Amino acid sequence: MVLYDLSATDVRSRLAFLRRRKNGTGYHGNSLEKALRNTRPSGGEVLSWADSLEALLTNQYGQAVFRHFLRLEFSEENLDFWLAVEKFKKTRPLNKMAARAAKIYEEFISTNATRQVNMDSSVIESTNQSLRLGVSSASFQLAQDQIFGLMETDSYPRFLKSPLYAQLANHNTH
Repeated sequence: MVLYDLSATDVRSRLAFLRRRKNGTGYHGNSLEKALRNTRPSGGEVLSWADSLEALLTNQYGQAVFRHFLRLEFSEENLDFWLAVEKFKKTRPLNKMAARAAKIYEEFISTNATRQVNMDSSVIESTNQSLRLGVSSASFQLAQDQIFGLMETDSYPRFLKSPLYAQLANHNTH
């Protein structure tokens, strides 16, 4: 077994390399770096993220930190899908909905999707049927609910136990 002794400088340099290599892909680029440039949330705000996934997602800083955590777990597409559907539901004028729906479908749901989310086949079929009947703000609701549930029961509890969350919670309460 080989053990590596990495200094803090080594770790920072490797992270910088990966950041440059990643080059901020995804819906929101490297939102963690953007968030870190903003004012850090209070300790109370950070602790409130443990109340619910909704509390975390409605906080811009929290959302950025959660995105970073999901990126490390290779499941960032779940959050991106959920956010894309949130934006889709607010689309106006309504004639732009069909184009946005097609984009979401191609990126996250189709069998050839570049960032396919993991959903039950019955939910995919219901979503397909909903889209065939006519695009509406509810077209992706079942799919969005399933992905939210997946994040809520899987990724979110791991995030709350992660060193990243602990560091933020401890840093902001001292």
